[in-house]
Amino acid sequence: MSKMLMSAIEEADPVREDEDPTRRELVRRLSVQAQRASVAVERAPWWKRRRTIIPLGITSALALTGAAALAPLNLAVNGTQVSFDMEIPIIYTTDTGVDVSCRLALYFGDPLARTPADEELAEFVKGHDWSGIGQRIYREAMSNPFVPGPDDDIQGDSQEVRDDFSFSRAMDLIWEEIPAEMRQDGLDGGGSSDCTGVLR
Repeated sequence: MSKMLMSAIEEADPVREDEDPTRRELVRRLSVQAQRASVAVERAPWWKRRRTIIPLGITSALALTGAAALAPLNLAVNGTQVSFDMEIPIIYTTDTGVDVSCRLALYFGDPLARTPADEELAEFVKGHDWSGIGQRIYREAMSNPFVPGPDDDIQGDSQEVRDDFSFSRAMDLIWEEIPAEMRQDGLDGGGSSDCTGVLR
């Protein structure tokens, strides 16, 4: 990478001169998540993709105000903005006593051609008891940590990045809650989450 390009990247850093470590860490985490999502999008099933990224201007404002936890989740499926079928609360406590609360919002099907099966899935997810799912996801992520293999091209590898991968993989527990007969033709649609895979 050329010195000119590196200089341009450093100049674009919205918090490079910010002395508040909390804001710098928030922007760094958002950057790592965006990078991870862009690398994994071709390999990951739709429900593991963060298909909507908050526009940079909004991200910067959230970083400066410290209001990231209050950011609304947004999702466009096949270019159409949708209202979620369900927003599942992911709540858990780490072994170190950190209380974490985040969300996974789901929409099933194509908004321009929604099928009865999509509607049935949506109704199931709305009516299902999701209590305790966050703690189960946490336990699964801790029990089966992600370890990069020879084919994994991960830039900026760190424990935090590995934890995020572990957490994303453990969210498969959500799909195991859906009856097999409702999943037999595959799941189509989209999802959006503000979970960052905090495990420690």
